[in-house]
Amino acid sequence: MACILLLLTATWMVAGEAYTQDLPRPELQAGLVDELELLYPDSDAALAASRLHSDLPRGSLAAVHLWVRGLRPGRVEMRVLPADASPPPKWQLYRLIDVPVEENTGLGSRTEQFEGKINPHVVRRAPFRVYEALQPVAIEELRAQGEVLALRLEYPLRSDAVPGQQEWKIEIAQGGVTRVLDWSVQVHAAVVPSISAHTLHYTNWFSSKAIASRHGLELWSEEHWQMLAQYARMMARGRQNTFWLRWQDVFTVDADGTPVLERARLFRYLRTFFDAGLYWIEGAPIAHRPGGDWGSAWLELGITGLPATSEEGRAALAGMAGQLDQVLRECGWKERWLQHIADEPTDTNAADYRKLSAHLREVLPGIPIVEATMTRELAGALDVWCPQVHKFQQNQAFFRARQAAGDRVWFYTCLVPGGPWLNRLLDQERLRMVWIGWAAAHYRLDGFLHWGLNHYKADPFEHSVVDHPAQPNTKNKLPAGDSHILYPGSDGPWSSQRFEAHRIGMEDRELLLQLQQRDPEAAAAIIASVFRACDDYALRVADYRTARRLLLEKLQ
Repeated sequence: MACILLLLTATWMVAGEAYTQDLPRPELQAGLVDELELLYPDSDAALAASRLHSDLPRGSLAAVHLWVRGLRPGRVEMRVLPADASPPPKWQLYRLIDVPVEENTGLGSRTEQFEGKINPHVVRRAPFRVYEALQPVAIEELRAQGEVLALRLEYPLRSDAVPGQQEWKIEIAQGGVTRVLDWSVQVHAAVVPSISAHTLHYTNWFSSKAIASRHGLELWSEEHWQMLAQYARMMARGRQNTFWLRWQDVFTVDADGTPVLERARLFRYLRTFFDAGLYWIEGAPIAHRPGGDWGSAWLELGITGLPATSEEGRAALAGMAGQLDQVLRECGWKERWLQHIADEPTDTNAADYRKLSAHLREVLPGIPIVEATMTRELAGALDVWCPQVHKFQQNQAFFRARQAAGDRVWFYTCLVPGGPWLNRLLDQERLRMVWIGWAAAHYRLDGFLHWGLNHYKADPFEHSVVDHPAQPNTKNKLPAGDSHILYPGSDGPWSSQRFEAHRIGMEDRELLLQLQQRDPEAAAAIIASVFRACDDYALRVADYRTARRLLLEKLQ
């Protein structure tokens, strides 16, 4: 049988020679932890168990976390004895990297100091550190750097895997001491479909410039394109099927101020994401508030800086839209495109937004307009509404009316909401990320958007709470992890515990949709057992696992 081998020793240099010797050490403790449970550097070893059971659908990832204490710096030995699995699974090991939470999320939004109110709906009082980033590790190179080691072990479950139970023995040893852990995986017949045009719209806004800068690459160099492809594959792993395209990245301005489409860059950009498995093109906002002034009643066109609905602005937009429309028609990609106009329009600029929307429909016909907004003044100017989680729940009658009129409804989170509401922040239960998918199924929503895949304002390994905007002594801060959910690793993008939890929720949405179509009463009962609203849901991982097992059994 194949096995995975890893060894713990202590090695030092004396007169240029390497010497190795077993060192006195505390008792070795090791256990398995559900991947949705939080781990901290000071976690008690008692939370880990020598045996853990997982119920999983096909087409997903089987994953478990390992918590090891009592180590000495040096190599670690580990063996995974495989069950009867054909072909053998492709194992991947990760070291869990802890990151800081400097301040707690606010009761309403941002951080607690913004409103000066304590938020009781956090997992721990700040400041603290929590294991979060997933650093890929070559098993034969695994080393302990201190007494504690947190790991993630995973393997893919093929969509054509044979249903049944798989038993794995994981042996962890250092010196002459060995700990044996048992992990059983029940593979159910249910299948999570691959991401496609038919799975839930899911988008994380990302920064191509940050990808270049954080990895020390020249923007749009060959190395940058290769790194962008790595990020695209990571997005696909998380079940993201929609990717944004900033017009600024594919248009340049010639000598007389006319925007010109960089066709070769556009083609490569789109192919990079299509090749990774993503389907929908999400045109990023083409206009914004002048100078960031939320009191402005008019919008400014990006790239040109012209008033968007002025004669000059309309002409510039028509020129850019015409160039894009030609490419979309030539390549057969027009039905894949959605377009933002200006992020988070309000009652203040709704009139100018409506004018711009009407003009965009003239010059780029047939493209659905999607927007993150809470104003009700844009009926008829939007095709896809995207309110914040709490605003959707508090205004369901309005959004149901829009759906009845033929519009679609997504939802989103950002630096709000705080308190008990669903979000993806570091001081919240990882189940909240899972429940986002359940909310989409429960409310029959069409998509989910988050602004921060990698919009780092600081080193994300050292700072999770950052000023917004960047100015000294501000109380207006982005809460822990809001600006990012991936990490810029030394070799490419690293996933996170939050990203994986969100993926699990997105998988569940597809399974719940299957059951809703087959047995809507059973689906409603399972959802109600753990999820009632976006601020009312089960907090115990065990309760979630029970509900998900029932879901999987109903889909046999």
